[in-house]
Amino acid sequence: MMWGSTWQTSLQQSSADFTKKTGIKVNLVTQGSSGEGLVKLQTMKAKPTIDVWFTTASVAERAVTDDALFAPLPAAKMNNLGELAKGTATDRYVGIYGYPVSIIYRTDLVPEPIKAWSDLWQPRFAGKLAIPAMGIYQGRALMIASMSAGGSATDADKGFEMLGKLKPNVVMFYGTDTQARQALAQGEVSVLVGPPSQAKRMADAGRPVAVVSPKPAIMNFDVATIVRSGKEDLAAQYINFLLEREANETLARNLNMSPVNKNAKPSDYLAPMLPKAEDAFIPSEEFINKNIAAWTERFNRDIVK
Repeated sequence: MMWGSTWQTSLQQSSADFTKKTGIKVNLVTQGSSGEGLVKLQTMKAKPTIDVWFTTASVAERAVTDDALFAPLPAAKMNNLGELAKGTATDRYVGIYGYPVSIIYRTDLVPEPIKAWSDLWQPRFAGKLAIPAMGIYQGRALMIASMSAGGSATDADKGFEMLGKLKPNVVMFYGTDTQARQALAQGEVSVLVGPPSQAKRMADAGRPVAVVSPKPAIMNFDVATIVRSGKEDLAAQYINFLLEREANETLARNLNMSPVNKNAKPSDYLAPMLPKAEDAFIPSEEFINKNIAAWTERFNRDIVK
């Protein structure tokens, strides 16, 4: 079960390659969102018809604690787990591709290049920014706000202080990628904080955009899990195939994402936009899940008002 549109189209190609290699057929089922997908799985818990579920790391962290529904990854049977970058897998789910939260800006509207997160607090960006709301990319904006001012990823007070100071520069705290992308395309904002894949769609539409991923470049991962459907061995084979260097490189390139296999290369378009290894930061999804409800309430009360 995977999201529709671009995600499913890309996975169809990878699935066809898997079938060609193994003879195992793959049937793709669409979910509108990770939350919808989880509800579907929970309703079929007694007899799941889904074997592999794709979701975000944050949702997976909450979901896979249900041992009756999700199986651990059989590391002994998944040799490609050893080829992954550090921090991309747990014993219950594994990242298939990743992406940083970056700064995307219109070069025709921003004459001076943006080099650091702290630049966004400058007066020149008054009424120019689109920033993800708390539920989009699971609190990354809060962490960036804190860390860019010398705080830590866990220092919510510093993060909220800095978001409050940023507010005069913000046109929208957006709720969907489509909303933010349209605002940037139409010139309603000149700077968008989001994944580099947003820039690719803009560039393909003829908009002049640039992307920078300064420190801290907080990473996100879409992940695969194994459902206790009775076909756990086949599910493990499928996920392991997606982690092979060539397969991982192809899937990530088709989605304009970063591969997780250390030996795979990102696309030529994406490579310059990715952060330096030492600038990347992988937050604790467990910590985020424990705090996101309180962050969201505080965000809606104190920032979006």
